[in-house]
Amino acid sequence: MRSLVLSYQVLVLEASSDIGGVWAANYMGYGLQVPWRTYQFPDFLWPEELRPLSDYPTGQQVQQYIRAYAEHFGLMRHIRLNSKVLRLRWHPGSCKWEAVYCDSAREKFCKVFVDFVTVCTGMYNNPLIPSYTMHAKDFVDTSVVHSRRVLIVGAGKTALECSLVASRTAASVTMLYRQAHWPMPRTVLGLNTKNLLFSRATPIMLPPYYVAGSTSRALDVVTRPLKRLFWRTMEGVIASKFGLHGELRPRVPMPGDLFYGGQVLEDGCVALAESDSYKSLWGEINSFVRNGVILQDGSFLPVDVVLYCTGYEKTYDYFDHDTRSQLGLQKDGLYLYRNCIPPGVPHLAFVGSEVATYSNILTQGLQALWLAEVLSDRVKLPSPAAMATDVRAQQRWRRKVIPPQRNRGAVLMLYGQQYHDQLLRDMSAQPRRKGLNLLAECFGAYTPEDYSELTAAEAHRVPASSRLGI
Repeated sequence: MRSLVLSYQVLVLEASSDIGGVWAANYMGYGLQVPWRTYQFPDFLWPEELRPLSDYPTGQQVQQYIRAYAEHFGLMRHIRLNSKVLRLRWHPGSCKWEAVYCDSAREKFCKVFVDFVTVCTGMYNNPLIPSYTMHAKDFVDTSVVHSRRVLIVGAGKTALECSLVASRTAASVTMLYRQAHWPMPRTVLGLNTKNLLFSRATPIMLPPYYVAGSTSRALDVVTRPLKRLFWRTMEGVIASKFGLHGELRPRVPMPGDLFYGGQVLEDGCVALAESDSYKSLWGEINSFVRNGVILQDGSFLPVDVVLYCTGYEKTYDYFDHDTRSQLGLQKDGLYLYRNCIPPGVPHLAFVGSEVATYSNILTQGLQALWLAEVLSDRVKLPSPAAMATDVRAQQRWRRKVIPPQRNRGAVLMLYGQQYHDQLLRDMSAQPRRKGLNLLAECFGAYTPEDYSELTAAEAHRVPASSRLGI
């Protein structure tokens, strides 16, 4: 949408038959794990007629909101559905990108040349399924598990929600996991999760952000005992509430575990843990046998249905070989300048594809706004060498602070507010959005509504352009 505001010619290639990504269709019972007020487009807040009665809307309600956004801004005429990108190749002679895509609706291959490419595929691409069986995204009908023994592989938010839905009709549900995670009730220590995940106060209890100055780093050293006390208190309260003892207690301390995405539990998940038909096991599948599975420790587990909630894996196969080599892809993900620009590749950006926070929709909106400022030359990028230096600095910081995972280069989570501040400072905008209210600034939840004035002002700054981008 930002490119349209800048009067660019825009072409959006969407592989599926509908917009919305994972919100268009997913597993039974999927929905937001954060309150809807923290999940809004900053330039199009939830319309009153679409606002859910619950603080935590269903996936279908989120999809309705996304469609309303597209209709409000007239985006559908720029989107080609059923158009999967097969190859992106940079032509240095003409300074153009060549995009080859398959139009499955018309059963033909197409090619287009553009000036700029923005990858907006999100963090979820191909389902990660270690063996042949069902992935969570295909769990759309509870009849599949009716009166059957169900094995859920995984221990994240999706695994818990699928366990809750399956437990209503299944004979039994077993959740098998390699790594336990700290669950987050919707209120803890009398505080709403919204204030814990979206305020400036909680990140203060973490190591400083990679661009922090000497004062912040010195303060971090002095306050480390207080930080340890805060997190141990949180762990103690949650462990007591959910009975997390022995193998059930997560091995990764809570501040590190929150970088895996977090588990904000709905009330039903709390009751699920006390159900006689539900149990959780630490372990891995070794092999499939008749009527069940053999685990790595040699034990047999009777199973009728196996449901993998093991997430997704990213792919960059649509780039040609030269571009992939210039991206600098690491074993723990893709590291970019401002999580957006690859220093070694011209006329290419990633928006919402290489960043993960607890407020992804806001983060993506601010990324798009920042990129629009870059394209209009109101934000001047550093030299490629300077951007590469910044990327190396954040790479060292992430590998020191964030636990190992395959997309560590994209993970920010509780550091989302510092990242948003960084983008706003680049745009010469005020990062403090709460006015003179210091208490609200420190302890209040930051939501997309705090940035709606910023995005509205940007919409009126429209330079002319004829460049074509996808």
